[in-house]
Amino acid sequence: MSCVSDCIKWLLFIFNFIFAICGLGILVVGVLVHLELSHVTDSVQEVDIRFPAISMIVVGSIIFVISFFGCCGAIRESHCMTVTFASFLLFILLVQVAIGVYTFVLAKNEDSINIKTSYQQVFDRYYTSSADKEFVDIVQGNFQCCGVNGPKDFISGNSPNRTIPWSCCNKREGQICEYGESYKAGCVETLSQTLQKAAVIVGGIAIGIAGVELIGIIFALCLANSIRNAERRGYRV
Repeated sequence: MSCVSDCIKWLLFIFNFIFAICGLGILVVGVLVHLELSHVTDSVQEVDIRFPAISMIVVGSIIFVISFFGCCGAIRESHCMTVTFASFLLFILLVQVAIGVYTFVLAKNEDSINIKTSYQQVFDRYYTSSADKEFVDIVQGNFQCCGVNGPKDFISGNSPNRTIPWSCCNKREGQICEYGESYKAGCVETLSQTLQKAAVIVGGIAIGIAGVELIGIIFALCLANSIRNAERRGYRV
């Protein structure tokens, strides 16, 4: 029994090291998604990718605290700390599963990432609002797209000067972009695909790490049970 308990103890300790790395991974992915898409979500109200991103940042931060209980509980063979670790881990697992399911539903439901109306409104203010102009230029430069549906949106009758801006090409600010060298994809389609992919990535990572956490819960409960049995017999394992 002592050999089995020692094995579980060190497996739990190793798991907590992996668990800390997983927490760091959740935190980094959440931060990256939030930073990359924050300017989109601020201007396009239909997009709700901020909730899973911020949730992953919070979950990733909490994981480091939980790892402390797991490491101390395993090394000191503390029944209380081990059970506390397992309880916290179960709570995080349920939260991550909820985040994963939410983001998968968000990715599969195309209507939830239908940003055309809002982006069209922002695009219509391109020449009248400096904030909207900056936003559109950032989107076009970063995502290599042009206009709402394509570069023709800038040379249509609705455009005041009928010129394609520099952000539609790989050029410096202020330069004019020719139609033949501009990005052909519209920004609405590009943004929708990018947001759907981001939702799938966030949901997949959350579900995947939840599986690792389930193994940690099993190890923690086995160790806690072993510690309690040893205490009842009057010696420490």
